[in-house]
Amino acid sequence: MSTTAPESSGAARRPGRFRLIAVLLVGFVVLGIAIVGMSTREATNEFRGVDGVNDAQRIFGGEFQLGERLGQGNAPVQVQVFTDVQAAGFTDWFLDVVPALTDGPVRDGDILLLLRNRSLTRNPTQISFFGIEAAADQAYAWNYAYLAVRNLDLARDVGFDEEFLEDLAAAITGIDIAIWKADYEQGLEPDSEVMMRLEEQDKLAIDLGLRAAPAVVINGPGGTEVLQDAPGLDQIRAAIESVR
Repeated sequence: MSTTAPESSGAARRPGRFRLIAVLLVGFVVLGIAIVGMSTREATNEFRGVDGVNDAQRIFGGEFQLGERLGQGNAPVQVQVFTDVQAAGFTDWFLDVVPALTDGPVRDGDILLLLRNRSLTRNPTQISFFGIEAAADQAYAWNYAYLAVRNLDLARDVGFDEEFLEDLAAAITGIDIAIWKADYEQGLEPDSEVMMRLEEQDKLAIDLGLRAAPAVVINGPGGTEVLQDAPGLDQIRAAIESVR
């Protein structure tokens, strides 16, 4: 009798153990699939191939931004940059001028950069302007503008649309994409504060008599310099010195 009781007890428990092992194996398989899925799933910006993310962080990271401003508010010289980040013909100009000014006089506290959205087409506003303004609400206007310029080739391939603009925002470390999207959509409303800001920037460019090309307006203790037709970096630096 003592030899049959353990066998009967073991036989009764064995199916339960098998079921437990089977459940655990299924759980491990599901968990493994989830882990593989998370490890291979690409972020939106990676999938779309957004370029220049690390460069944008290197150029603008650590610099004070507030709205359209880049640099210290007490800088002696203000440099307003009027440009259209969708204007493919001026990509090289933006990439030559803005990073150099940021790495130099902005970082040294000598100038404050102000970003002005200036449409270089017949339309007074461009879709990218609303993306920039939404990023500006989180102090990333210049990062966003830089990425927009760097990825115009990508925009031609995938379409310069809201999805592309959202990809640019998602590529910026620290930005809250849900807030950006809400601000972007709100800005598109006809009577929104963003729309009014963009209209004011356009009016300012018209009042200054700016032509359909990137322009720089430099204000300092020594006066004001208006540089038109995509001025070169050396010309901008000379004008900064003349108004210091």
